Amino acid sequence: MFDYDMMGTEKKKSMTKADIWFLFVLLAIALIMLLFFHLIRVQGSYAQISYDGRVLYRISLLQSDVRYYLLSEQSPVQDREDGMSIRELSEEEWEKTAGSLANEDNDGNYNVLVCRDGEIQMIQSNCPDLICVHHGAVSKTGENIICLPHKVVIEIAGGQKQKLDGVVY
Repeated sequence: MFDYDMMGTEKKKSMTKADIWFLFVLLAIALIMLLFFHLIRVQGSYAQISYDGRVLYRISLLQSDVRYYLLSEQSPVQDREDGMSIRELSEEEWEKTAGSLANEDNDGNYNVLVCRDGEIQMIQSNCPDLICVHHGAVSKTGENIICLPHKVVIEIAGGQKQKLDGVVY
């Protein structure tokens, strides 16, 4: 009695012009937002180094010379529970130390940071995946480098203060 094939209930299988325009508008909005967030980032003034959620050290990014920092695991001492120490190295000390870190069979965790030209980068580590080393340099507020196996986080902060973006009455 009722023949559904004759009632024209076939579904469209292709995209319409409205679908294409909708996707174009979504893509344009996403691109505009990406550019906006990229442009509002400001240069950070210091890098905050944390180990296992506790702040260990702050490094100024405004220094003009190249500085190296060695984060190494230590046995917990009575007055320090963090288990990680940080030591600043000059270029000469780094050149002497670099080969020994790579060639030694270190049981303790270590990470080496370099700060130059307003950027900080992790250049050496003995973690298994080395994602932190391949990350590259960071310099803008909110950027960070994370070494998950060693529980080390380097976060850029302290950019210039922005004007008020809104006031609520």
